[in-house]
Amino acid sequence: MSDEKKPNNRVPEELLKWINCIAGHDTSSEECREIAWGTEGQVNFLQILMDTIPNPIFYKDVHGFFLGCNKAFERITGARRNEIVGKTSYDIFPKELAEKYHELDLASHDHPGEQVFETTLLYANGKLSHVIIYKGTFLDSERKPAGLIGVIVDITERKLAEEALREAHGNLERKVSERTAELVRANEDLRREIEERKRVEEALQKSSEKLKLFAYSVIHDLKSPTIGIYGLTKRLSESHGASLDATGKRYCEQILKASESVVAMVDNVNVYISAKETPLNIEPIDLKEVLQMVRDEFSIQLADRKVEWIEQPEMPWLQADRLSIIRVFRNLVGNALKYGGDELNRIEIGCREEEGFHVLFVRDNGVGVKTEDTEQLFGLFRRERSARGIEGAGLGLAIVREIAEHHGGKVWLEPGEGRGTTFYVSICKGL
Repeated sequence: MSDEKKPNNRVPEELLKWINCIAGHDTSSEECREIAWGTEGQVNFLQILMDTIPNPIFYKDVHGFFLGCNKAFERITGARRNEIVGKTSYDIFPKELAEKYHELDLASHDHPGEQVFETTLLYANGKLSHVIIYKGTFLDSERKPAGLIGVIVDITERKLAEEALREAHGNLERKVSERTAELVRANEDLRREIEERKRVEEALQKSSEKLKLFAYSVIHDLKSPTIGIYGLTKRLSESHGASLDATGKRYCEQILKASESVVAMVDNVNVYISAKETPLNIEPIDLKEVLQMVRDEFSIQLADRKVEWIEQPEMPWLQADRLSIIRVFRNLVGNALKYGGDELNRIEIGCREEEGFHVLFVRDNGVGVKTEDTEQLFGLFRRERSARGIEGAGLGLAIVREIAEHHGGKVWLEPGEGRGTTFYVSICKGL
């Protein structure tokens, strides 16, 4: 690199002589007057330039005496320029701060060039501010250190922001730590609760299995003697009916009906348990064929009561459990015949498509159900209040509900206007 391109931090010789004259307060000599007169325009320009800069600027000689400053430096020290020039840091700042500044000056002289220091500075208003001081040494004509120039940048707000950020970060870490501890405790509580629920579920499962085994045993043990009672009573009625008086005959009839009801209930309970527990055998089902089977099963009752069977012309194929679908239509048609009343003369069966479901329906024009009964009819052993005196265990619709739920659907009903009822059963298409 040529000398012309090397960085030049030398102060012009005329300006340096002028500064030295001013610093020595010897402006009366002919030489100083000539220097001052010759460099007056340049010095004025530099002073205006420094005064325009908002950051405090100062320059000193190698002995630590101030040679000049700008207005921003006057403001932070509370002194005028003519009160600063020729003074040292000890004359302007408290001793402990002045000693620190003097050490920084010595470091700049020992290592000429640019230096950056972070320190504190006492302002004239008593405010101790955080500052960064950028210093650079200037050389005389013999390239020896002649002094230094300093620029002060106030970083108090940045320091406060950093402190606030550190405090916020600390608070955040504390909150995260507290929240983490809470989550650990919550997870531990949840783990214990899950373990407790698992133990309860296992206990319930064991209890349920025992109860189920007990129920199967009771049902099995109940059906055989009931059939025996029915058979003996029927034989008694047939063999010795002539010798029985009216009361004895009435008792025999009542025993026969009670036995038939018990056997029917046992069969219904078995069907309900089967619908609830037996795994589904999913296969393609032709609804036309299923409906023909159900229609044949009820053909005598339909003919005797002159009930019209209306079937949707086109019926789809389903992916479902065949026996379950037969039970659905058997129970719904049987329900309509049993509770429809004397005015029942039409049963309509069909299927419609909804998103993801086949919806089967059985509609009748019988006496219908009351609106307040619609949510209760699908429960175990629940019957419509108007069905008093009609034989039934109250399990038919509960069985339909279990079948619908096992097929990913549901069951519901809609009362007709004035009379009649429509039962709906949805079957998921994705089985």
